[in-house]
Parts: sequence; structure tokens; C-alpha cells
Amino acid sequence: MRKRSILCIFIIVSTLFFFTSVHAEEQKYCPLCSMNLKMFWKTSHWLTFSNGTKTGYCSIHCASKVYQKRATDIDRWEVADYSTKKIINAHNAYFLIGSDLPGTMTPVSKLAFYSPGVAKTYQKEHSGSIGSFDDALKGAIEGRGEDMAMIKKKVAKMSSMGKKLTGKHGCYKCHGEGGTGGKATGWNSKEFARSMDNRVSIKEAIIGGSHNMEGYKGKLTEKELHAITIYVWTRRAK
Repeated sequence: MRKRSILCIFIIVSTLFFFTSVHAEEQKYCPLCSMNLKMFWKTSHWLTFSNGTKTGYCSIHCASKVYQKRATDIDRWEVADYSTKKIINAHNAYFLIGSDLPGTMTPVSKLAFYSPGVAKTYQKEHSGSIGSFDDALKGAIEGRGEDMAMIKKKVAKMSSMGKKLTGKHGCYKCHGEGGTGGKATGWNSKEFARSMDNRVSIKEAIIGGSHNMEGYKGKLTEKELHAITIYVWTRRAK
């Protein structure tokens, strides 16, 4: 009887873990910056909260922002192993910090490895220092100013590209020149700000369409989609 109870508990726990994993894998974009998680999988971080939800972020930069607001709600912190792409416990990982390998949302990369040996091999080839999860998290928080300066420049560049693309794809015909309003809601209106309160909602509306607007799924590259999203977001009412 006891063995049967233990087996039932194991099956329930395994099932819950399975569905949590499936849900996480179905998430397509970072909820903070809307970056495509598949494209930035090797630098992704995954937070499981006390309510059981699991959310992925493109980088430790974005995940650390959530940590600073909801530290007590985080039950588990996982990260992608840079070499294998497998999701591992972040607290057990070895982080290669400041190598010449590119980081995501930061000029100072912080890449996770399960194996200290593999981390050292990458260090020999790409320099940097090896530290703990706490070292990487501290670096992400303290380096926020430098990160934001870099991000600001990239956002300006992407927004400029997005402006050209919205014109090219005829967005102004309905939304008005510069998205100021026409047959469709203006991007700078309070109504738009209420319905599109984050970048992911804007990106999903562009892909799938909304109301009378046709969707652009398969018509834009990921970079073009992100550029348009950034531009529309910059036009949005504060």
C-alpha cells in the first residue's frame, strides 16, 4: 500500500513537471523585451514562481529586473547551458563572465555552463573570468547602466528600421502617417496603450492580425518583425 502511494505521488509530480516544461517550451518571446527565445536560447533564464508558473527571459539582464521586483516570489531559477542548450539549475552553474563571446542585452556576456571543465575550455579560447550564479547576478544588476546605454543605441537603430518597414508594408494607410490614427486606431492613442500594454502583445497582433487587420505571419523576418514592434512601441502613448 505504501509503495503504491509513493508511486502515485511520483506520477503526479512527474506529470506536473511535464506540463510545466511543455508550457515553458511553448513560450515564444521574452515578456520584457519581446526577443525571440529560440533565437536567444543559449542565454535564456527561466524563473518558476511560487504560484507554479514558469517564465522564460532572453537573458540575465531581463531576469534580474524581475528578480529585483519579485525576489521572494521566485522558487526556482534555471538557465540554459551555453554548450549543450539544456536547462540547468542556475545556482549550480559556472558562469563565464566578460568573455569575447556576445551577450544578450549586455556588452558584458554572462554565459552558464554545467561543467566547470567545459567553462574553463571556453575561457581559454575566449578569455573572461569564471564565477558563480551570484557573481553573474550581481554583475547584471550593477552593470544595468552600461547595459541600458547599449540597449538605447540598438533600440534607436531598430526603431529607424521599423519606421521604414511600416511605410513599406502599408501600415500608415489605416493607422495614419506615423501611426497617428486613421481608419484604424492610432499607435499614440490611449486606447491603443490600454490594449497593447507590452511589446509581446504588439508583436502577436502584427503576426496574427487583430480586428480588421490582416496578419503578417510568414511575411516578415524575425528581425523585421522586431524592428516594427520596437517602432510601434516608441510611438505608443506613455
